[in-house]
Amino acid sequence: MIYVVLAAGESRRMGFAKVFTPLAGAGAPLERIAALLEARGAVVVVPPERRADARRMAPDMRVVLNAEPERGMTHSLLLGLAAVPQDSPFGVLLGDKPFLRRSTLERMERALDGFDVAYPVDAAGVPGHPVLFSPRARGLVDALPDGDTISVVRDDPSLQRRIVEVADDGAFRDFDEPAEWPS
Repeated sequence: MIYVVLAAGESRRMGFAKVFTPLAGAGAPLERIAALLEARGAVVVVPPERRADARRMAPDMRVVLNAEPERGMTHSLLLGLAAVPQDSPFGVLLGDKPFLRRSTLERMERALDGFDVAYPVDAAGVPGHPVLFSPRARGLVDALPDGDTISVVRDDPSLQRRIVEVADDGAFRDFDEPAEWPS
């Protein structure tokens, strides 16, 4: 499993580089995600001006640059996927979800076995991250238009999905302002 960590758009949309901004006593979100992924293969997609920060905070991740983050999450994902072998399963993890629990990540990895897509939902059925894909889903992802359209593939009826209810707030909640970040 290779993870594509999407961290290219936050700085322009939120007015500050939240995935690179230190959390109270816990490092920056990208550092937390790098620690979560440990020895797993990972690619992080960042704006060119954040290359050095990404290399410092996530030294084991391959850094891919996105000079056009305004094109949306799908563009970042496709740039990152160019570094992932076609026959590899892959996961999509958002850089602004730094509180995902390791147990949830491992549970989702087990859930993908035998399926094309696996993702968490909360008790109300709201989908979260990470979203994991088998190699069979790759062609559908590669054909996505710009925007934030990953849900089109996640919900594609031609793919076998495993939806896992989890009680991990870190799979759903992003933190847009430092004051919202738990310590």
